[in-house]
Amino acid sequence: MLKLFIAAVAVALLYWIWTKKNHIFPGKNNESDPFITTIEAIELQTYLDWDTPVSCLESDGIRYGKQFKQKTPPELPHEHGCRCEATKLFYTSEDVFQGTSPISKHKSALGELSTKDALLLKNILLEIKTNSIDDSFTDLIKKFQVNDFSDEVRSRAISMAEHAFQDTQSK
Repeated sequence: MLKLFIAAVAVALLYWIWTKKNHIFPGKNNESDPFITTIEAIELQTYLDWDTPVSCLESDGIRYGKQFKQKTPPELPHEHGCRCEATKLFYTSEDVFQGTSPISKHKSALGELSTKDALLLKNILLEIKTNSIDDSFTDLIKKFQVNDFSDEVRSRAISMAEHAFQDTQSK
């Protein structure tokens, strides 16, 4: 009878330990809670136009802050004709690593552009202003995927680039 009692208590104790094992023996939990931090940045945004200075085009989109390579933004305006703005941004680590950053608009002489349109226009303007090539405008524009512009912006962006090209050629 004593042996039966000891066996019953042992089984009950083992059952109790089995049900409470996560509380008694904490192990590695496969579901870890994400640690989300806020990242503060200052981003330079250039107003895109045919006469935007090269220094402004080169610094467009650069982010400054504690977590970035460059800590402090430059003094604005860069040079005569600079219309850059320093915009304060806040990201969470989840935004950065998951790629869910908010889509922003970019100011230009064509109105507010999507990030994709602004980047393409900026690259075309930079190419025009930094490479003094004797090519024609048609040869230069073939280097870029101008069909990637939004339909409502494409013709006006190409006209702006052509104006910048003609201005560069006349100097």
